[in-house]
Amino acid sequence: MSTTDEQYAEMLRRRVEAVVPRIDVEVDRVVPRARRRRRAAAGGLGAAALALVLTAGWGAGTVLGVGPSREVPPAGTAAVRSSVPPPSTTDAPPEPTAPPTVPAAAVVAEDGTVTGVPGDPWDGDEPYWYVLTESSFPANLDGVVTSGQERTERWNSRERPGLLVWDGDLGGASAIGPRVVLGSWVVAGVRHDMLADPRVLPTQADELARVVRASLQADRGQGTDDDKVFEVARTALSEGGLWGPEHRAAFWGVVASLPGVEVAQGRDGAGRAGELLRYTDSGGVVHQLVRAPATGLLLEESSGDGSWTRYLEQRTAAEAPLEPTIALAGCATWATC
Repeated sequence: MSTTDEQYAEMLRRRVEAVVPRIDVEVDRVVPRARRRRRAAAGGLGAAALALVLTAGWGAGTVLGVGPSREVPPAGTAAVRSSVPPPSTTDAPPEPTAPPTVPAAAVVAEDGTVTGVPGDPWDGDEPYWYVLTESSFPANLDGVVTSGQERTERWNSRERPGLLVWDGDLGGASAIGPRVVLGSWVVAGVRHDMLADPRVLPTQADELARVVRASLQADRGQGTDDDKVFEVARTALSEGGLWGPEHRAAFWGVVASLPGVEVAQGRDGAGRAGELLRYTDSGGVVHQLVRAPATGLLLEESSGDGSWTRYLEQRTAAEAPLEPTIALAGCATWATC
């Protein structure tokens, strides 16, 4: 019979599993603005639901970043260990074994500021990473397929709340919480749920690719493992300056290492020169990423279904046009946004 602590742990695990971000195709690229706004107003957008689980367990203003849990290797893959120690060849004491890396924990204060983990990765004192995108996506209305377009502005930060504005309409702006949670990752056999410290992830493409594959979960995402790896890397690249240049280059290398990927020099739909990656998923759909090699920032991402997003501007910003408030976010606390 399980103890009270075990029952509580199982309940918390079920709650986390119910809201851990999926690595599906990003809905923001293909769903009309009204649905995105409704989701943002409900306090969604990435880390919100995850932070809510922890808030329910430990209270508002909680520490983000669940402690590491040891991954159990699949049956038949664990190394055979002998219970008989090898004969000693020296009287010197054995070298101590280094403990598993424990990532730093992020604390979200009542005003939305974050402490405890590395801050925004760009140089300078500007508080936001600003992104202006233009997107086109197919829309099906009563069997008639049309192409919807939208311009989105984002003021994001890992250290403070941010802002979303669609088509320049400040009256419909939505605030979002600090972009603290990086997802659930397995590094050296240890799963870090709701990781908040990017230093835990390697910056070498081959090592990061192994981490990404080890972090996949069978019941999360769509398609083959290669499809899921592509989506994880694409999502990280779409976040641009919220990752340092070393991680951006590594995630690009993760995509480049996928079977069948084509790498070439070319131009995006706006005629800007860049480096191209083309990946064909298990359903035969071709996905293309274009980046500026000097910065590693995306210029465009597009798909064979007719959808595309162009990154027209990416830079640091000294201020947002509106103060991101908890009322604009529609959340109870910043830790739950």
